[in-house]
Parts: sequence; structure tokens; C-alpha cells
Amino acid sequence: MENWAEEINVKIRNSLEGTREKDIRFFRVEEFKRNIIRVGTFSSGCQFCQNQKINISETVEKIDEAIHVPGKSRREYDKLISRLNTHIQKEHGFYTPFYFTYLYSFFGMVTGTLFGYVLFLLFPEYNWAMLSLGFAICLIVGYFWGNIKDKKIRSEKKLM
Repeated sequence: MENWAEEINVKIRNSLEGTREKDIRFFRVEEFKRNIIRVGTFSSGCQFCQNQKINISETVEKIDEAIHVPGKSRREYDKLISRLNTHIQKEHGFYTPFYFTYLYSFFGMVTGTLFGYVLFLLFPEYNWAMLSLGFAICLIVGYFWGNIKDKKIRSEKKLM
């Protein structure tokens, strides 16, 4: 399976030879290559990954067109990257850097705002200080909680 992924990555490298580095970064080609390696690794035990190998091969044949010419090929390429990212995240446990830090910080802000509002209603003499206190405390807790989970993901080498 690794051989398949290496062959596909070589085809991509050859097709995009001479392409601006800016375009390669913008169209997430390196991320696509990493996902191809993961699909090759997991395809023996995952039917979805096995099916995506066909789509990947078709897309790689037209990747030069997808990067340089707006249109159907580019939309298919973008959809494939999104589909692969979603599947690899949900089914195989790979996450983008700081995924949980951002997610838990957001929920900390929402929870903190609600908690602060309750404190604001309970202690009206302190005015907006209680709202700010609840917001800040829950944001910090969410940030650190997410950071701990992100460290665990990094230590398991499950970053996208």
C-alpha cells in the first residue's frame, strides 16, 4: 500500500513541477500528499479509504489542471480534500494542529458568558465584573483543557 502512495506522490510532484510555491501552499497540495499516504496505510482495513484510492487516482491525473485552471477539476479536487480530511479526522483520529484548543476555547467562551450572566444576575452590585469574570475563567479553563488534549494528540503523532 505504501508503494501506491509513493507512486501517486511522485505523479503529483512531476505534474506540478514548475508551479509556484504560493499556489502549492494555497491549494493544500502537501496536505493532500499526507492524506494520500494515510489512505494508502488505512486502505487495507477501511472500505472508505479503499474506495477513495480510485478518486485520488482520477484527481491526480488532472491535478495540474485543477491547480492552474478554475473549473470542474478544481471543485472536484477541493471536495476530495474535504472528504478525506473529514473521514481521516472522524474515523482514524487525526486532527489539525490546535483543534481542541480552539474548540474548547470557543465552548469556554460560550459557557463563561452564560456563567458570568448568572453571576451578574445574582450579584448586581458588581455590575459587569461578574460577566467578565465568568467569561475569562471559562475561557482559560477551556484553553488549557484543549491544550492538554492537543498535547496528547501530538504525542500520539495523530496530527494532520
